Amino acid sequence: MKKNITFVFVEHYLLIPTVIIVFVYLLIVGTYINRVLPNTYLGNINVGGKTNEAVIGIASESIDGFYDSSLEFIVNGEPVKVPIRELGITYDKDATINGLTKTKDAGFLKKAVYLPGSFFNKRVVQQRYFFDFSVLNTNLRQKFSGFEKLPTNAAISDSAQVVQGADGLMVDYSYLLNQLGNRVENLDTKPITVNFAVTKPKIAASALSKASEKYEKLVNSRIVFNYGYDNWSLDGDDLIGMLNFEIPGRENGYVTSINANAPITVLTLTTAHKTDRPIDISIDGDKINAFLSSIANTVDRPTVNATLKFENGKVTQFTPAIDGQKLDIAAAKETVKNKVSVQNLKNEPLITIKLPVTVSLAAVANEQINNLGIRELVGRGVSYFSGSIPNRMFNVELGSSRINGTLVGPGEVFSFNKSVGEVSGATGYKQAYVISAGRTVLDDGGGICQVSTTVFRAALDAGLPIISRTGHAYRVGYYEQHGFGPGLDATVWAPSVDFMFKNDTTHHVLVQTIYDPAVSKLEVDLYGTNDGRKTAISTPVVTNEVPPPPEKREDDPTLPKGTVKQVDFSAWGANTYFTRKVYRGDKLILDDVFKTNYRPWQAVFLVGTAL
Repeated sequence: MKKNITFVFVEHYLLIPTVIIVFVYLLIVGTYINRVLPNTYLGNINVGGKTNEAVIGIASESIDGFYDSSLEFIVNGEPVKVPIRELGITYDKDATINGLTKTKDAGFLKKAVYLPGSFFNKRVVQQRYFFDFSVLNTNLRQKFSGFEKLPTNAAISDSAQVVQGADGLMVDYSYLLNQLGNRVENLDTKPITVNFAVTKPKIAASALSKASEKYEKLVNSRIVFNYGYDNWSLDGDDLIGMLNFEIPGRENGYVTSINANAPITVLTLTTAHKTDRPIDISIDGDKINAFLSSIANTVDRPTVNATLKFENGKVTQFTPAIDGQKLDIAAAKETVKNKVSVQNLKNEPLITIKLPVTVSLAAVANEQINNLGIRELVGRGVSYFSGSIPNRMFNVELGSSRINGTLVGPGEVFSFNKSVGEVSGATGYKQAYVISAGRTVLDDGGGICQVSTTVFRAALDAGLPIISRTGHAYRVGYYEQHGFGPGLDATVWAPSVDFMFKNDTTHHVLVQTIYDPAVSKLEVDLYGTNDGRKTAISTPVVTNEVPPPPEKREDDPTLPKGTVKQVDFSAWGANTYFTRKVYRGDKLILDDVFKTNYRPWQAVFLVGTAL
């Protein structure tokens, strides 16, 4: 019996202090009914035990205060202050405060469960904020770009020497953003030290040795594209501008950009490979396509069937059978690629590429429409007039239309002056520059010599005897465009100076002109019957070049005082000649030498003296 009484006594002895402890604990829990749990932090601020209202005030004030302050960045020992508002940060205060006070609505028992652990475990409530990285990136780079140094890629100088590159220094933005996030999260304005990282050039000097050798050959070369009488060339900056630095064998070539002005510098290289991987030079595919497409605008033409109509002994409508032709751009591009390849590229100043052209024959040929023997093209002359004033171009078109359709019978002599008729304002010509009495002056019909020069070239090509030809007093730039040498010109001045050729064939010769202002080109075609003659024309030889005299200035009372007007332009003097040999079979039937003595020409300026 005593044993049982003792047990009950012990049980009540333990129950009393337990009840007291629980009672005290419940009292403590009760104090946190409307308060934040202990050991709760907002950033570095301990808000544990604060009322919910107090915590809301502290959080709002702390966030606003931080947001209105500045962060100090230490860059190379120099402080740079940046307002936090400029960093593209947006705080969600409500979400942050809700995270601090999320247990405010918890029941008594739930809070009793949370409370013990909070005394021993620190709870840091995460800030709710967002970065606008576009704003952040822009503003930080504006602040720090002056402290950075871009790496310098290795380059090829204008003398084809490899120039060493240099390392750069860039802000370590990864570390910087990590530190910035820490400050923002803890509402901490402690300075941030900006670290720098060394950046290597994308192009190492060792990678450019191969490209340097190739560039040296290309920079001293000229690529000439040829078809018929036309030539197109690439050299100088135009050629350099088409070059690409690339890693051979890579898809799309890993094309880079280059600066066309010396030194030639590789600016970018889209590759993750080693910087010393050998780099080659090639012709940019898109750019050569565009260049060849511009040539195709001149070369390409549709197939045309022949037509012929006579009125009053003159051909008023003649459409020669014209075979269609089309430039094969893909084949031409491949030829260019092969020509500038490492295996084929040599130290040669001139790279000639004969353009591949596909020809389609006309269905109705010339011999099917006439009995005069106008069956085929026997001679063609072309000239160019790029840069001509509008009046001169008008006269070239008018003069060429006046001789278009002229028939020259067997044994007859073609006279340019007779065929073109009177050249004056009364016959429709406008004033443009002509050479008269040792001066270049405005007169009716300026530009008519462009037509006579082109007929001269057609007669030369046809192998017909030249009866009368006179060269200009000085070298005229129009007649040397597109690679024509000096001396291939013929001036006219009715009635004393004429250009004439003889039709010594047994069939008629038809003079046909094509005026093309789109490419500033005049073409004269001679149609007849080919009697087997072949023409060989030499390259003009230039000797005894003489510089132009000093410029001359003349007072002109008709111009306002202070006005200066150039009325004549300087040109070098020279003697030039070329030869023409015409064969029929193995027999030489014509052996000509065409000489021209060009005078040195003086630039003349009129100086106004009128008040």
